[in-house]
Amino acid sequence: MLEWWNTLDMTEQVFALIAIPATLVLAIQTILMLFGIGDGDGVDLDGDGVADGFDGLHVFSIRGIAGMLCIGGWSGLVLYQAGVGLWLTVVLSTVFGVATLLLLGYIMYGVSRLQSSGNVDYQTAVGKTGTVYIPIPEACSGNGKINITLNETFMEVEAVTNAERRLRTGETVRVTNVDDTGRLIVEPIQQEKREARV
Repeated sequence: MLEWWNTLDMTEQVFALIAIPATLVLAIQTILMLFGIGDGDGVDLDGDGVADGFDGLHVFSIRGIAGMLCIGGWSGLVLYQAGVGLWLTVVLSTVFGVATLLLLGYIMYGVSRLQSSGNVDYQTAVGKTGTVYIPIPEACSGNGKINITLNETFMEVEAVTNAERRLRTGETVRVTNVDDTGRLIVEPIQQEKREARV
């Protein structure tokens, strides 16, 4: 390994330094996933408690970023060693890396949709209570998630609220309806209690 490293010039070593750690992260994640550890959730970039992405597509996950760096680094190393100019190599490896990031995000989104759809009839959730897991933005302005037990199975389900305030993690909510996409529509129970006192 050391002999191989010493044969690389500075540019090739930079590409290798990007690719090798990312490959190790992917390998470790894959091994952990085989044992049921880690789910590749999205990264909360703006601190609002919600994993960022495009329409629920968890693009910026650890797995996605590691995949981008892995493919980008190795493709950059191969292209540069094949005699492609440095700037074209950088552009192409960046394109390959970003394409990998988006593809992995799309695949993970598809897998999560398959897992969540299953044989669960979400209409049975109406009237039941759950706990907010990922904060739910106010006035149906975005998705959050709640933990709820359906068909004797504890699960995490996407939810929205018509409430005029954001529902925080740990807050108890009641399911009032299910929209066309299968998201639960919830309302805060604490608000009902406050209104009953008035």
